[in-house]
Amino acid sequence: MGIYTFLDLFAGAGGFTEGMLLASHDRSCFKLVAASDIHPNARLTHKNRFSKQLGINYSFLVEDISSDSFVQNIIDCVNNQIGESCIDVIVGGPPCQGFSVFGKRNEEDPRNDLFISYLRVIEALKPKYFVMENVPGLATMYGGKTIQKIYEQVSNLKSVKYRLNGLIQVNAADFGVPQLRERIFFIGHREDVPQIKNIAPSHHEQYITVKEAIGDLAFLRTWETTNNYDISYPPNSKYQQESRNGRLFLQRGIERADNDLKNHEAAKHSPEVIARFAMIEQGKGLDSIPKALWEAHLHSAKKWCVRLHPDLPSFTVVTLPDDFVHYERHRILTVREMARLQSFDDTFEFLGPRASGGGGKGNKKRNSELPQYSQVGNAVPPLLAKAIGNTLLQALEQSESQGAKLQHIKNNFTRKPVITEQLSLNF
Repeated sequence: MGIYTFLDLFAGAGGFTEGMLLASHDRSCFKLVAASDIHPNARLTHKNRFSKQLGINYSFLVEDISSDSFVQNIIDCVNNQIGESCIDVIVGGPPCQGFSVFGKRNEEDPRNDLFISYLRVIEALKPKYFVMENVPGLATMYGGKTIQKIYEQVSNLKSVKYRLNGLIQVNAADFGVPQLRERIFFIGHREDVPQIKNIAPSHHEQYITVKEAIGDLAFLRTWETTNNYDISYPPNSKYQQESRNGRLFLQRGIERADNDLKNHEAAKHSPEVIARFAMIEQGKGLDSIPKALWEAHLHSAKKWCVRLHPDLPSFTVVTLPDDFVHYERHRILTVREMARLQSFDDTFEFLGPRASGGGGKGNKKRNSELPQYSQVGNAVPPLLAKAIGNTLLQALEQSESQGAKLQHIKNNFTRKPVITEQLSLNF
């Protein structure tokens, strides 16, 4: 079995990590060496999942990637795990707030340059491949100057030469995620390994719908909290059953020690909010509320809020929980339901505060604390990350095979000639 190593930067709760560990190709798989994030609550969730639950021995660094000491500290983390061996893959998604078409774009936003700090790590560790994930808005940001800057910075790496492929644009729904989530990826490769041109979608005849994803969790009403599944709502789709069993648990032969349902706590809405939610039509937003009711009783300063449609994939999952209303219940989604829409297993528990404020000024607290809803919304969907991991494994195997062939040819050409002893014959 080929075991390839990877490092996850901007790891958050661990969506990319989860997917990379789910990946397999022929007899090859990935080994987690280290991860990093600036938020302590990200480490809390990440270590609980991959160290405590799955028993993986790896390092997690809590530090700002742009700090002067970060590169040396992450090198130390890697060396503590695998010595000075070359790491095969580095993955990560520098924060995209400055790139998003929904957010306030600011060309001077320091977060827009975090990919440069990311490249400092690439230059130091020299992986065979690196992956960067971001939002589609990056493609047109500042008239394409951001894309140009990324390519320029990659070409300026001096310690080792990389070639970059991107934009690779994907929709998470094509990979078995019950969500219409568009993202772009850049995949860099060292000049001595094969190029990766695209990410092959999973084989799904139809998109997975919201009801197929979270229908068995719909028993929870406003103000209610539970740690148990409801026997009146059994799993009625393959996706629900896999989510309950745990995809990584199943892959590793781990049986769930308990059947507890984590992170399924309904919000405590006021009667006015419940009434407003009740009037929003499935698959539509606040503008579907009758105008007379809106002006007389249900007016809100909130600009965007939609009710999910049970028979369609979800809209893009975000960090604000009150952007989505449940298709059946008159409440926002729970952390567990949001996690299901992101393709996290029910065995994956999110730790830290459930929520921290709302929009506006509350964003500052939400960004600093990284509550559970933000951990879910910021994550790379594990099933999408799994497809990327499968693609990387295939390329790594190809590189190894080509290397073996070249070495065989080299050995044949450098082999010492056989000297045949000549016999002297006397006549």
